[in-house]
Amino acid sequence: MEPRESYTGTLSYIAICLSMLCGGTTSLFATYGSSFSEVLGFTQYETNLVASLGDYAHYMSAPLFGYLSTRIGPTRVIQSAAVLMFCGYMGLSYSFKHFDTAYEHAHHYVATMAMLFALVGVGSKAAYMSSMATTARNFKHSRHSGIALGIPNSLYGLSTFVFSSLKARWFESDQTPYRYLAFMAFVSLAAHLLASKYVVLREAQAAPRKRATSLAIKTNAPLSPAVATSGSVMSPLHESFEMAETRKRRMTVSVANEAGHADGDVAANSTLPALPVDSTAIDSRSATHADQPYNGHGSGADTPPLSAATMSPLSVAVAANPAQPREESALARLGRDPIAWALLMGIICLSGPGLAFVNNCGSMVRAMSHNTSLTEEQIGQYKDKIVATQSFFSFFARLVVGYLSDLWRTRLRLPRSGLLVIAGLLMIYAQNTAARVSRLEDMYPLAVLIGTAMGSTFTLAPTITAETWGAENFGLCWGVITLGPAVGGHICNLIFGSSWDQGLFNIISRLGKDAPQDRMQCTNECFIPAFRTTAKISYF
Repeated sequence: MEPRESYTGTLSYIAICLSMLCGGTTSLFATYGSSFSEVLGFTQYETNLVASLGDYAHYMSAPLFGYLSTRIGPTRVIQSAAVLMFCGYMGLSYSFKHFDTAYEHAHHYVATMAMLFALVGVGSKAAYMSSMATTARNFKHSRHSGIALGIPNSLYGLSTFVFSSLKARWFESDQTPYRYLAFMAFVSLAAHLLASKYVVLREAQAAPRKRATSLAIKTNAPLSPAVATSGSVMSPLHESFEMAETRKRRMTVSVANEAGHADGDVAANSTLPALPVDSTAIDSRSATHADQPYNGHGSGADTPPLSAATMSPLSVAVAANPAQPREESALARLGRDPIAWALLMGIICLSGPGLAFVNNCGSMVRAMSHNTSLTEEQIGQYKDKIVATQSFFSFFARLVVGYLSDLWRTRLRLPRSGLLVIAGLLMIYAQNTAARVSRLEDMYPLAVLIGTAMGSTFTLAPTITAETWGAENFGLCWGVITLGPAVGGHICNLIFGSSWDQGLFNIISRLGKDAPQDRMQCTNECFIPAFRTTAKISYF
């Protein structure tokens, strides 16, 4: 690889990491989610409905952006992520600034806030899918594909830690989160526009070199120094084409000589002129099958197509009516593969309970702080620390598990799915722990468990997808499988919201309507039934 190409590749990888670091901010909802009830007068069910619809938009858009990343490249997709996240965060900021008092018909705001948060989720997924698809294709031949995907993926998990820490330092004293959301809007816009300027796809970089090689073969001209020193002067596809041409010329000369001896028309030492090389066939073949290795034989699906000028009449007739079956699409193969369905169900049952905690841990902290002496500002800081702890251990797990999965795969020769099973067992233990939370201090170990399980799951699953169905199909296949968190998160969020509102109703009924307002607050009895249910979902 040329030094310039190495520099461009490194800069592209850094740009991907920047996009992922500023793209994984949907989990920040937990840091300002309680403001929906405190400022806008939402019920917990309505707040969770906003979070669920945002998660739905976040994950349901994954196949679209996976497809677009393959079709139009990562640059435009990341630019669209910048615009979507900016509009979403600025809309939320405007809403909190101008709807700063509880409205008697607060449900009118639910659709608006859900749509704005959905824009944030869609933009976040656009950045995620373009970055992951580009990384998978750039490192598809590397032995360290796990850690290559794990680093940007871990930064996606670290995003919540970074920006929740900034909120705790600069914006915690604000009564409403509108300044913080405006800050997130401008940071998202600047970071993604900067990343889109430098992110590149190596296959797109190699296209000019392939065209130069084809032209050199056609005109018998020497290769340019840039192509000759690039480390890949002639691709295996062109080498195989040259081998096939050489064999065909020899056979043509041999047949012509035999015919000449029999009829007396051709001398024994006669030779035929060199046959032209059809460079159009080379470019067409390399454009559609550049990733398929040549099988070493002169026939079959891997042999490059020949032009009519270089083929015998019998070969032209056979080529005119090929009897080859149509290649099945990647989406059809994915739909018929039981491994895909097993992975999808695993993602639903593991990510749903985890997302329920991520989106509602702020409300859980507030519920268990009523019997403490903490001030409102200290409760807010405690809430941000819990969110940051979950995010940090998600980042740490993504980074470490990405490296361990490479060792697990290359040294021990074991499938990565074994580590995914371990992550599932950890999530089951975390959900059962959440169902026994009784003190505010219990939130820290719970955040560690949830973050580690979620980080491990979202590192192993995309790597398994790339290895099972190919890096060139990663964008579409992982986009389909990542619909699982949308389904699981929506179900578990609604379970949590219903349990919370039912628990609050029971408390009010028990105390009576004449009880002091400060006593009509949710405690752990509002969410423990929800986690008992989500723990059962994790077992599946």
